[in-house]
Amino acid sequence: MGQLIKLQDYISRYELDIYKYPARFIRLKRKQWELYKEKWEYEKLRQQEPFESEQRSNVYIEEEKDNFWHKMKQKFKWRHSEEEILEAKVETETTYTDDEHFNLGDFKISNGPFPRTIEELKRQFLEDLFRVQLIWASSTFSSQSFIDYSYYREKNLKYFIQRFPDTYLLLYQPIFLLKKAPVESETIMLTPTETYCITFLEKEDGAVYLGSDQYFWDGRFNQRREKFLNPLISLNRTESIVKGILKQENLDVPIKKIIISRNGYIDLPQVPYGVIIVDQRNYNEWFQRMRLSKTPLKSTQFKAAKCILEHCKTTAMPRRDEGFKYQ
Repeated sequence: MGQLIKLQDYISRYELDIYKYPARFIRLKRKQWELYKEKWEYEKLRQQEPFESEQRSNVYIEEEKDNFWHKMKQKFKWRHSEEEILEAKVETETTYTDDEHFNLGDFKISNGPFPRTIEELKRQFLEDLFRVQLIWASSTFSSQSFIDYSYYREKNLKYFIQRFPDTYLLLYQPIFLLKKAPVESETIMLTPTETYCITFLEKEDGAVYLGSDQYFWDGRFNQRREKFLNPLISLNRTESIVKGILKQENLDVPIKKIIISRNGYIDLPQVPYGVIIVDQRNYNEWFQRMRLSKTPLKSTQFKAAKCILEHCKTTAMPRRDEGFKYQ
């Protein structure tokens, strides 16, 4: 599951410490899934109990509930196991009060239909984790940004977060602040080995996009044709911004530009160097190669993310909701 480290100009917890939160998120995601699954299995067994079980004494039932929830609460508490201590070495010195908040506040099983299969549970888990990611990408313990709720339904945003590895760090349509001027950009994805600037061409199913080196491209949609702005213009601008930032920090990170059309075809006779065309003909192959990556998080990846985040515009205000603050 890709990690959303920046969403437009909203404040992000990753801005506070990019070296800490990626590893923490991976750890907490694993712990929460175990708890999520355990709670689901308990509820499933409880629902399957025979009618005779209702004849048990109320005292016994209450004791059973108390024991269960006591165990559940114990699982929420931070335990310094050997594995967690080793993982903590990649993090900076800090308290873990926000881990508690992640568990008890951000993360809970949604009030939807009870999952009947493990696959349904996984889908629900991903949906709830997507909600948590948006919280992390729009608030810290002291500040918050007012997120546009359309992002909760944003298909492409959900696509990046739910379908790619945990080690992929995503900046979704970030706004850079260059010479005190805001500059919008395309989506940026930092993998352990490369950085991608990504845009989509998905106006209609079966559409054909005729590319060129001109200012406009041609699109063929059923019985009509129309011109649209060459997507390489915004991709080139995004690449130029990222490349300039990385150069200032003497970071040598390969940068590639990707145009994706999962439901159409892109015809670009001469593909420029560093540009990857992904359409219906090669999408599955490209997607499987990307999502099956096993490369762990890298130091250079963190450094690149840090300096890029430092050049992003952030709009936020102090938190006012006392119930959200960490204890």
